[in-house]
Amino acid sequence: MLKYKIGKFGFLNNFLPYYFLEKNYEVVEATPRVMAGMLLDGYITYAPVPLFFFLKESERLKSYSFCVASKERALSVVVVSKKRDFDDGCIAVTNQSITSMNLLKVILSEKGLSNTPVVKESGSAWELLRDCDHALVIGDEAIKARMVFRVHMDLGEEWYDLTGLPMVFGISASLKEFDAEKIDADVMRSTMKGFKHFDDVLKKATKIFNMPEEFLREYFNALSFEVGMRERKGIETFEEYCMSYGLLKKDGR
Repeated sequence: MLKYKIGKFGFLNNFLPYYFLEKNYEVVEATPRVMAGMLLDGYITYAPVPLFFFLKESERLKSYSFCVASKERALSVVVVSKKRDFDDGCIAVTNQSITSMNLLKVILSEKGLSNTPVVKESGSAWELLRDCDHALVIGDEAIKARMVFRVHMDLGEEWYDLTGLPMVFGISASLKEFDAEKIDADVMRSTMKGFKHFDDVLKKATKIFNMPEEFLREYFNALSFEVGMRERKGIETFEEYCMSYGLLKKDGR
């Protein structure tokens, strides 16, 4: 069978969905930002990509069922701080982020906060906090950071409080000229199998990521991996907020 190159976020949040994926795919790991570029360049045929990126490039891309969304708390998309209190200081933002950075702008605006997001060339909270008192970190770096620094915002929770909806951070996509329905179906089957064998996957993840099993159980159960009605509504609502704040234009640019 022809092997396709498919993308995978190099984070814990993709561990369970891809754990039982069939071996007829070459899986490429990358950060969300890098993954987006690889998909547009045709280096990979299918991947979860940042939702904001998908909305910007919707004329060139089509989406599928697999996603990475928070039901309420995201746990791995957080604003952490060296300070006990959250003040109006700048927020250093990892350059790995596309969706989270724009979600932060929406949340700051909706809460009437004047903090300035400052994009930095790092994914580490320790490095980001050298430049600002607060930092937006994502993925595994966020999980590590929340165990050391004070968490002032969980962006999934902030979004849920604002809208009552899941926050879709990543959505599976391909170029429009490629039909990835079969690949997407295989990823969804792998995801369902991962939950069916949840305890086995947790034990493996505990060893690989060196994280407590109790936290991993909470984390995977906090996520949604399929675009259902609520996730679709969350996507539409996020697009509306981005357009209202000038982060996206009607043509997606």
